[in-house]
Amino acid sequence: MQKVIEKIMRITAKKDSNLLNLLVDFFQGTSTTKLKKMIMYGCISYNGAVVKSLEMIIKKGEFVEYKKYTGGAKIAKQKTDLPVIYEDRNLIVINKSCGVKFISNVSYKGQTICSIVKSYLKRKYNNQETVFPICRVEDAESGLCVLARDKRSADFLSKNWHTTEKRYLAIVQNDLSQTSAKFNNHPLQSIVGKDGEEIPRTISLQYKKIEELCLYNEKLHLLEVIQTEGSVSDCRDFFAEIGNPIIADLGKSDLKYRNNFMKLCLTELKLRNPETRQNINLAIEPPRGFKTINL
Repeated sequence: MQKVIEKIMRITAKKDSNLLNLLVDFFQGTSTTKLKKMIMYGCISYNGAVVKSLEMIIKKGEFVEYKKYTGGAKIAKQKTDLPVIYEDRNLIVINKSCGVKFISNVSYKGQTICSIVKSYLKRKYNNQETVFPICRVEDAESGLCVLARDKRSADFLSKNWHTTEKRYLAIVQNDLSQTSAKFNNHPLQSIVGKDGEEIPRTISLQYKKIEELCLYNEKLHLLEVIQTEGSVSDCRDFFAEIGNPIIADLGKSDLKYRNNFMKLCLTELKLRNPETRQNINLAIEPPRGFKTINL
């Protein structure tokens, strides 16, 4: 029997662009609906991993690969609206929307990111799949979130998460003492552990103001934040402690912003693959309406 060789097409970005726009420019004349189906059916890969998110950013000079959709039950099972940014045998990275619960608690019976990912992997591989959340993500937060597909990968990613480089967009209130600043090993308020002992915390990050947003009589600030040490919770606490809480970070910002989702989005990550130890650089656009503030 003659072996069928699958043709793979390389598509290189001539400028920074989200995945959908990259395909629009390359496949000129093809309908947007058909291009979305290419992504949804797993025809596009980046660094050897399937990508299923329209918002993933492909930077100038980087490339994705397109493998023609051939139909059939196996590929049909892979169809999903789950915004998969990156997927390989060790981990899966999802673009989480504002307000979607990441992991369930005792009283919650609805769908979560974790349950949706389990269902997606079960359909795709025809067996029971387990996922391990790597970081705590609040319901009101948006952006990249990482799940490991096996315990060994989970241990590696969790161990290195504190020093994983993360890039956020954040909107903060109150006047900034500096429009850009860098902090190394900056002390945060200690937290109390399960045994009652105080656990010291530090954070390393830099931020710069990229836009000023005027809301009635108040000026808010859109920041780009690069964090090289600490968790997302540490990032939120940092801005609260310096007097510039993130909008709609409940318990830290003004209650008048409670009708908003938290204005914090994890837009870029630099990870190391648990198996190959190769670097994985991922980026997405912030959600639509991110700069819209409701009172």
